[in-house]
Amino acid sequence: MLGIIVSGHGHFASGISSSVELILGKQEDYVAVDFPEGDTLTEITTNIKNAINKFEGFDNILIFCDLLSGSPFNASIMEAMEDERINVIYGVNLGMLLETLMKRNMGEDINDVVANAVSVGKECVGMFTKPNSEDKDDFDE
Repeated sequence: MLGIIVSGHGHFASGISSSVELILGKQEDYVAVDFPEGDTLTEITTNIKNAINKFEGFDNILIFCDLLSGSPFNASIMEAMEDERINVIYGVNLGMLLETLMKRNMGEDINDVVANAVSVGKECVGMFTKPNSEDKDDFDE
């Protein structure tokens, strides 16, 4: 079984989780851990530990964080250093989170889930380029 934790600065975790629920519905074995203004590293560490404890008996735990080297990431990697079940992915976006949940719900192997999450996360980043005037004619047909 794979438990998933999402954490980030401010109310990032609850915000992205709201989008997940809108698209995929309420997810089991999923915890959002916010890091609101005024909280310290001690508080986010405690909150991450409490989330991990909800997955006692699980084979794997995947923690998604918003930023490399931020407090949620730092708290998560400290736990990962002590618990081999934990993988930490930073730079989470909605596309990678949705894909990960779908793969997890289909029972995919943890190594495939993690590799796919990073790959999809990269694919979900890009820039829209406006078509030039010649290309606009293609849309008129």
